[in-house]
Amino acid sequence: MGATVVREKAEAGETTFAVLGPLEARRDGGLVPLGPFKQRVLLSLLLCHANRIVPVDQLSTAAWSEEPPRTALKNVQVYVSALRKNVLGEADRDRLAYRPPGYQLRLGPQQLDVLLYETLARRGRQHLRDREITKAVGPLHEALRLWRGDPLPDMAHVPLISDELSRLRSERMSVYEDWAEAELSLGHHTHIIGSLEENVRRHPLRERLRSTQMIALFRCGRQSEALAQYEDMRQTLARELGLQPSPVLERLYRAILAGDPSLDGPSAGGPPHLGGATVIRPHPTAGHGQEVIAHLSQLPRDLADFTGRRESVQDILDVFRTRRHSPPVVISGPAGAGKTALAVHSAHLLRERFRDGQLFVRLRTAGGRERSIPDVLAEILRTCGFEGDPPRRAGERVAACRAWLAERSILLIFDEASTAAQIRPLLPGTGDNGVLITSRRRLSALESAHHVALETFTPAEGVELLRRTAGAERVDADPAAALRVVGTCANLPLAVRIAGARLAAHRHVRLSLFADRLADEHSLLDELSVDDLSLRTCAATYERDLGPELWTSLRRLGALPSGEFTADDLAALLDSDVRLAADVADRLAEAHVVTAEPRPSPVYLIADWLRLYARERLQREESAPQRTAAGERLRRARARA
Repeated sequence: MGATVVREKAEAGETTFAVLGPLEARRDGGLVPLGPFKQRVLLSLLLCHANRIVPVDQLSTAAWSEEPPRTALKNVQVYVSALRKNVLGEADRDRLAYRPPGYQLRLGPQQLDVLLYETLARRGRQHLRDREITKAVGPLHEALRLWRGDPLPDMAHVPLISDELSRLRSERMSVYEDWAEAELSLGHHTHIIGSLEENVRRHPLRERLRSTQMIALFRCGRQSEALAQYEDMRQTLARELGLQPSPVLERLYRAILAGDPSLDGPSAGGPPHLGGATVIRPHPTAGHGQEVIAHLSQLPRDLADFTGRRESVQDILDVFRTRRHSPPVVISGPAGAGKTALAVHSAHLLRERFRDGQLFVRLRTAGGRERSIPDVLAEILRTCGFEGDPPRRAGERVAACRAWLAERSILLIFDEASTAAQIRPLLPGTGDNGVLITSRRRLSALESAHHVALETFTPAEGVELLRRTAGAERVDADPAAALRVVGTCANLPLAVRIAGARLAAHRHVRLSLFADRLADEHSLLDELSVDDLSLRTCAATYERDLGPELWTSLRRLGALPSGEFTADDLAALLDSDVRLAADVADRLAEAHVVTAEPRPSPVYLIADWLRLYARERLQREESAPQRTAAGERLRRARARA
């Protein structure tokens, strides 16, 4: 029936699609053949991400779960052409277009059932927010009627699609819970009791669903069955996850046991009445009916002098506040750029969005060693109140974490990620959760991620941070010297913060004199060090992160007389082929060690402080003849250029 709603609103000759069940395409009332399996895979992925750009590499990965063949790109183009010609047809072929770095399929709610479903669900939830319960029931029910069965069952084994299907299934249950609670608040408990029992059998671990069923049973005069549902939930949670029911569900159990009269009927025109003061019900779109769990508010302190980054902060807030199921957000940038500070600052601003709290997880030890995935999962489980020892197998720990998170609304912050592979097992499978990741790498392989690239400060931002750390009067009295200090710090937030701390500790040192000291290459790194903050310590982490090959390349850049170089220069320093050196330079740029400028021929820039640190290591770890030979090769290469 749901697909019919879509077709009735489509224009003549227009192709409509349905994914809330087996994949279907229809035009003028008839089914449209969808072609071979790999073509259907590409279509399914495009429909799951309708109106968004799907990169070509994701399309090829989905179509060939094993290693894609060398002809994968050409094959994707052939399949896309066939979709335009045979599936979309003449009227709609322009809806599937190439948008670098991939393809975009543009559809409206009248052409795709999942878009219509989301439109109706939003409309119903808006009525719930406006406390218009009677108006909310219709759109929510219509949204649920669009489902014809399990979504895209033939695609459940395709990784890039299966994640989206899990999200859709979880979202459907959340909409169902909204609808059931709305019906319950209108006094329709006898009408929904059978539907609730069926869904509880299918989803025995959803506490919000179970609490609605318990209240409906109680109002139907079946108090003993309502209490039995709590006991069944308690045993299931203990057996499968090692967890206890939430305090909310436990209080509901005690209220039913005591025959609390506040559970007898709905409040007039109010939100779903789950026992007055006995059960705390959040905003209808906030997810599972949980009160805020204080021990999960584990954010580090927000910096009182947090500076700049307005656009980046707004970008992060928009992602989480405007999307119920938001993608993982990856903050990437060079060492010392303030990635963690931005993540923590943004998370504090999102406290009201994630009602069950925020969990901050460091992915490296204090010594800089990368933590194992099972170790991180064990920490999350212990924080979540897991009783006893966590499951021994990593896969079981992943399942336990995801089952717990599925019922809650929590922001997870993963700090200092190394690779996308490290993050994937830590992502929630379903539920109204958010994930914020910091990394020196972009993590381009992390599917559906939203990327926030963090660069160094602008000069104005750098001076503002210097004002806040060294003193506004001091900086305002000599703005030219302040700009020199910030410039010598390469506008790097960590370097500016260290400079400000040094100036605050030495009130007698004139700003212009300090700027002169920083301008001296021999003293720059010594000056930019205070207590446990040091640019040398920051630079040393690159050796840990880059691996032997790239670290050797970085160290050789210490032979440069200035911070600008080309692939030819690097080839001379490494005594290697230019193409190999260009690849190394690009990898250094990807790791935010250097920056690339797209001139007629690419030119790379390395900050002076990092170049000087590389020079110190080069002099310490390579012999004088080696350094002399590299310097001579560089001189000859530049003379030829």
